[in-house]
Amino acid sequence: MNDMLLFSDHEPETADEITLKPWDVLIVDDEEDVHAVTTLALTSFEFDNRRLNLLHAYSAKQAKEVLTKHPDIALVLLDVVMETDQAGLELASFIRQQLKNHKVRIVLRTGQPGEAPEHQVIRDFDINDYKNKTELTSVKLYTTLYSNLRSYRDIITVIQGKLALERLIKASRGISSRKGLKAFMRSTVSQLRDLLNFNDDDVYAYEAAVFIRDVNGLTQFLFENDNHNSELKVSPESLSQVQQELIKQATNDSSNAYQNQHFMMHCHSGDLSLFFYGQVTHDLTDTDQHILNIFSENLTAIAENIRLYEVIDSSQKELIYRLGEVVESRSNETGYHVKRVAYYSALLAELVGLSEDEISLIQIASPLHDIGKIAIPDAVLNKPSKLDPDEWEIMKTHALKGFNVLSGSGLALLDVSATIALTHHEKWDGSGYPQGHAYEQIHIYGRITALADVFDALGSERCYKKAWPLEKIIDLFKRERGKHFDPRLIDLFLNNLDRFTAIRDQFQD
Repeated sequence: MNDMLLFSDHEPETADEITLKPWDVLIVDDEEDVHAVTTLALTSFEFDNRRLNLLHAYSAKQAKEVLTKHPDIALVLLDVVMETDQAGLELASFIRQQLKNHKVRIVLRTGQPGEAPEHQVIRDFDINDYKNKTELTSVKLYTTLYSNLRSYRDIITVIQGKLALERLIKASRGISSRKGLKAFMRSTVSQLRDLLNFNDDDVYAYEAAVFIRDVNGLTQFLFENDNHNSELKVSPESLSQVQQELIKQATNDSSNAYQNQHFMMHCHSGDLSLFFYGQVTHDLTDTDQHILNIFSENLTAIAENIRLYEVIDSSQKELIYRLGEVVESRSNETGYHVKRVAYYSALLAELVGLSEDEISLIQIASPLHDIGKIAIPDAVLNKPSKLDPDEWEIMKTHALKGFNVLSGSGLALLDVSATIALTHHEKWDGSGYPQGHAYEQIHIYGRITALADVFDALGSERCYKKAWPLEKIIDLFKRERGKHFDPRLIDLFLNNLDRFTAIRDQFQD
């Protein structure tokens, strides 16, 4: 697996086609002429290629309603004297203390400076500027808006940076808990979409796909609603020109690559390289790029951990299979028995609706179901005829012996193995061993492995019997439904018999 990339199948609007959201500015004054003159003066005003959206309130009460409805107002041009002599000042306190809005800029405008002395107001109230209406010419009004909108923009940038860092921590934590490549890709796609939410109004929602390049070519993994649903072979030429350029740049520089609204996030581990492509509706800022750079560094570490986990997981599986084969070969059974039981158990776990993690654990752990047989004497274990009562009691001890061997490690895999070893000879009606549990008292892992083990044992030749034909096994299972076996598992088995026989045929002795 050499290269992977995430990219959009859709092309968002170009920068020329995008109309940036205007700045929301609230005029609060009880004089209609003030609203009219201010509106006229600001008709052609622009800042950062964004025009103004003027909102109007003719009293402090109206202003409270507007501010509550529009939390993203950038600037309030606020009169002091309206319903009361202190209405404007009380509104300023309402904005800061009750709405907890500390980002909006508040410019106090008064025609009666004696009612609100400048030095006292600036000292006692959290406002950003104080203007006498008589001095607020068109030029000075422009200057006031430029300075305050610039301050608001910078405050928003800091807030967005803080939120992005919080998303970064959350995204990295969400991905680092994933085990396995597909789970890693799925989580990365989901967390990257959230991380890119630099500005709720500017994010372009894209469909995600992951590509893996290996010796067999390029394979596309599609994700819908963050779920992996398909994969297919594709050619590099099917990518857009900008995607090809960004991949080349990211590969050559061993870092992320950016081009206006486009980015290619690059992380690698050993011979594994990953490329995640995205596109937003605004040119990526230094803050945006910084966040993505940190995220990709985290991904690199996480990808390395996942690679190491898969190596350990693969080694662990192989060791368990080999140990299971040792036990089975001691009782003159084939190693394919443990493989078949593992796949039968995983299939039953899937059909009964267990989680992916549980399915994987059962598949890995079930080969150790008879590990306790290592403590059973050969004369009993390999006796070619029926066991006598005393010998049978010795044979039954292998369930508890297996549990004792595997339990107490604190490792999830060995704990599941211990549970299976202890419970796979219990019966639904309570007539099994070693504890005589019944119904849901028997752990679902044991109920699943019991059915898988018996199905394979009956269909395999042993030192004391011939292999049963499939029809005879099915007849027995139907009779033992609700007696030996969980009736729900029997129904799932019979309704999906072709899938079980396919496993049997694949791993024939």
